[in-house]
Amino acid sequence: MSETHEHQPISLHRYANAGLLVGALGTIVTLAGMFGGNKVAWQAYLFGYIVWASLSLGCFGVLLLFHTVNGKWGLPVMRILEAGASKRNFGLLAALFIPFIVSIGRGDGYLYKWSDPAVKATDKVIQFKEPYLNLPFFLIRAALFFLLWMGLTGLLRRSTRKQDETGGMKETDRRSSWAAPGLVAFVLSITFAFTDWVMSLEPHWSSTIYGVWWVVGMALMAFAFVTIIATLNKDKAPYAGIVKPSWTRDMGNLLLTFTMLWGYTSLSQYLIIWSGNLGETISYYVQRSNNHWNAIGMATVLGQFFVPFFALLSPRVKAQSKLLAQICGWILVMRLLDMYYVVMPAMRDLPLPSFWDLVAIVGIGGLWTWAFSGAVKEAPLLPAYDPRLTEVEAHAH
Repeated sequence: MSETHEHQPISLHRYANAGLLVGALGTIVTLAGMFGGNKVAWQAYLFGYIVWASLSLGCFGVLLLFHTVNGKWGLPVMRILEAGASKRNFGLLAALFIPFIVSIGRGDGYLYKWSDPAVKATDKVIQFKEPYLNLPFFLIRAALFFLLWMGLTGLLRRSTRKQDETGGMKETDRRSSWAAPGLVAFVLSITFAFTDWVMSLEPHWSSTIYGVWWVVGMALMAFAFVTIIATLNKDKAPYAGIVKPSWTRDMGNLLLTFTMLWGYTSLSQYLIIWSGNLGETISYYVQRSNNHWNAIGMATVLGQFFVPFFALLSPRVKAQSKLLAQICGWILVMRLLDMYYVVMPAMRDLPLPSFWDLVAIVGIGGLWTWAFSGAVKEAPLLPAYDPRLTEVEAHAH
């Protein structure tokens, strides 16, 4: 082990108290607005929830991918991925999910039209989908999703901690054997979860590529998140000597890959729906072509695909930590805009951000930061006895 490994981890948990304070305040204010009958507050809460759930799920998906392929690129950021996808974070997300169950149970239709008895009584499509879109089955599926995610992430976390204590590659091989089928289960669970939580906001519409599109976007978000943390702390222990041009090039290539995958899945969905020209599917894009939503859609195409695509083609950008961090920051902003474009038109006619949007996303984000901070301090940022880390160090110099 080098001297760098023996240093204390970067203090990523220093924002825990501030996150808890801001998060609790923002979430309480949002909940007060929601249960006071403010429909916009409900919409904002759902959007904020989807954003932060996507980051946790993206960290989880990338963590499963890393353990499946056993790539060296993931070692410097494995602990950050574990913290983002920790049982703390998923437990928090499960608790924050309760208001959606209340809304559906009341049948207020603030979010999900299919839960409103008055709408259901006159809508043949919703009646046809009722065996799937009903509260008991919705609740059962949500419980299964969280149990799966928390169970898998708990297994992986215990395994990496055990390897820190015992050394050797036995645990690495065991994680790989779990992660491969786990990755398949993860993709399937995301497909069903985001069909329930987001696609069913527009119950007449459907897309067969929707789940894959969300998985790719989540992974892109997670790669940008962990890369920006590592690159901004490259001169501090334990990343000094690890975060070098060879590693940033690897991460830049992964960001480029998932940027292209996002472009591919987005274009594929559009072309399939456009060529089919069916009333029940084109409604998605018709809604997003009116009232200036099309401007946000175009900004997303330019900002989330073309800008990072051409920037990440440059070896110079990928080799310089500062430039790569800026690209990662840009990608995170574009992911936020993209999710706004996907979620909000189902609930609003105009793309006008509200006070509640800011309060909800900051509130839930503060609680997420608090949970993340608690998880990240449970173990050193670099694994203690993984021989692959020595190879990363040697390659970095």
